[in-house]
Amino acid sequence: MGNFKRMICCGLILLPLSTFAQKGKIGNRLGIEMGFHEFFGSTIVPDRVRSVKSVDVYEFDRYGGYDYYGDYEDKAAHAINKAYIGIKYETLFSNNNVGISTGFRLSQLSAQLNHNQKYESFIWLLRQDAQTTDYLTIRSIRQKSHYAGIPLEIRVFPKRSDYFFKQYFKLGGALNYRYYTDYNIDFQDAAMSKHAEEVGSQIRKPCTFSGFIFPAIGFRWGKNNYPWVNVEFQFPSFIIAQYKHAFVDPDVGFGMQFSVQIPLNKTQ
Repeated sequence: MGNFKRMICCGLILLPLSTFAQKGKIGNRLGIEMGFHEFFGSTIVPDRVRSVKSVDVYEFDRYGGYDYYGDYEDKAAHAINKAYIGIKYETLFSNNNVGISTGFRLSQLSAQLNHNQKYESFIWLLRQDAQTTDYLTIRSIRQKSHYAGIPLEIRVFPKRSDYFFKQYFKLGGALNYRYYTDYNIDFQDAAMSKHAEEVGSQIRKPCTFSGFIFPAIGFRWGKNNYPWVNVEFQFPSFIIAQYKHAFVDPDVGFGMQFSVQIPLNKTQ
């Protein structure tokens, strides 16, 4: 993680220096971006779950449903969903064929712990002492962590001519700060909802700082002195953190990014 932070700092320092060093020969662009990632890995069983065979992990589908990834008994792969939006400044040099970009990004990582299809709920240990033990019956818990991040990306266009359509390759990463984590808890008995805050406090939260890295292949529409539309496919992608999510330990992921950029200066 220390090396990753140093890479981010060096990139932020070198970016303006390269602009001054090549003034008049560089294309500068400002844009907006949005994208998503799916990270697949092994399940994590919270210690307070007392009926492991009654539990599944689901990934929330942004279109209104849930995708099923199996239960703990099957040891099936489960997923974390990441969605993000941000603004980005890019400096291009070498006749607009090499770019270095950074900016600001907001993202959310989420995954859901759900009851098995064979059961209506799972058992959660709320508290226990020498005299009493209190349990809750829960249908699902969804952990959502919200991040603010600084991306750093380098992309290269293999073809140097100013074609309207161009392919590019990218190596990117980001340093993320988790500023908030919340939960959607569906209790079997609505009267148990008064314990939602206590249950949330019993679930381990991801690391405050985390990294993200990926290679990508993308496609650009637009000539140098006009707006660009970019679509790229990012694979493989990795989360760099000691603890990434309460319900899933992701190994590898893939994603897509869509962005629009406008030129800030003429390059011809």
